[in-house]
Amino acid sequence: MAMPRDLILGREDSRPGLVCDNAQIDSPLTSLPPELRLQILSELDLDQLSALVHASPAFYRDYSRTRRSTLTKCLQLTFRSVAIDAYAVFQSYSDEFAEARTHNKVTQFLHSYQYQRASAHNSHFTKHLAEDEAISMAAFHSSIIKPLARCYVNWALTNLSEETKGSLDHGLLSKAEETRVLRALYRFQLCCNLFGVGRFNGSRRRKWIQDPFEDIDILKLFFCLFEPWEVEEIACIYAFAEEKLDQIFEDIRWDVHEENPKFEHQGQPPTPVGASHFDVRETRDELLEGTISRGLDLLQMLFSGVWDHEQVVFVLQAQITFLTRSFLEDGAWSEITQNELRQEPPSHREQKQERRAPLPFTGDGDSETDGPRPPLAWTVMWGGIYSNLFGEYVNDVIHQWGYVMWDAARLERTGGKELLVRQWNEGWEDYDPRDHLD
Repeated sequence: MAMPRDLILGREDSRPGLVCDNAQIDSPLTSLPPELRLQILSELDLDQLSALVHASPAFYRDYSRTRRSTLTKCLQLTFRSVAIDAYAVFQSYSDEFAEARTHNKVTQFLHSYQYQRASAHNSHFTKHLAEDEAISMAAFHSSIIKPLARCYVNWALTNLSEETKGSLDHGLLSKAEETRVLRALYRFQLCCNLFGVGRFNGSRRRKWIQDPFEDIDILKLFFCLFEPWEVEEIACIYAFAEEKLDQIFEDIRWDVHEENPKFEHQGQPPTPVGASHFDVRETRDELLEGTISRGLDLLQMLFSGVWDHEQVVFVLQAQITFLTRSFLEDGAWSEITQNELRQEPPSHREQKQERRAPLPFTGDGDSETDGPRPPLAWTVMWGGIYSNLFGEYVNDVIHQWGYVMWDAARLERTGGKELLVRQWNEGWEDYDPRDHLD
């Protein structure tokens, strides 16, 4: 398994990370009986577990003796309703899975994924994880998902404040908001694992590009598993990745340009033919789609700021890539692809849209116990009536501030609700796209 492991939960105690930082700590907790300390460890999420075992030698020793059982319980508390999404990313992240990404293999995988999502015990898989598997999942969450979640939230809320001319909202995320952001990141990564270029170069990548899924396949097999506002959560993550990566492309444009004098002696840069043509918008968009489809691990390293300019140039020269088809924005999410799907017998969601089923806002509940609930923004945008339209039907400027990520309270205090109505009306005016579908 190649998922990143260079964080707090390495297997060996001597590895950097999970080593007690303060051997002199003195706390009443450390004097508790071992069985009570273990009980405490079993009730912590990943951040809390990391903080405690870094701070206390006693809890660190307890954790080291019970690493697998403690960590699997911790993951269940950390992931909550996102557990199956996180596990699916773990399963589809390996070299072995990438080499076997046939149509049949991916279809079977997604059938299993949907079955687990529908199960009443969908988070109990963690009990059966091996220690190495639990460590890999924890490391990916800590090193990739959590930093990108923070980066995304800051980006989206900054955009919101700029659009509303208000101050930046520093309020902590609610559980519902955190769930929306985390599941969107995991589902975006899962989509990249299943349908993107992936992290793999050489013969494996060429073999995959020669046998891609059609846009309609990606829509039917993957995105139709989710409620439309959940697809829009993923679309908001894509908008974030696209804007941030496009800025990086602009920053390195001359460094990879074939007319740069440095290539007179070095030869052409190690990028695909045409990949240096960032000045051509169509080419640049194709490169953005292909490179974004490599997934979050590359994006996290690019967005984190840990690499200097030369390192970014060096990495992207090897990672910039084309896809032979559109990935999401102009592919599975396009009006054309969604219209194509409507030529088939209508799904239960299409039927709800056709009969204009009511979809009122019922609060920002816990999706673990209350089932899927549309956020206020979704019900406002569609007038409290069910809609199964997403992607290209939603103006890009709305994706820029993550409209479906936020609770009603945040939308009210930031002016996001009024902004949404204004931007929606600017895009569609009095036209309801649901009234004019093929």
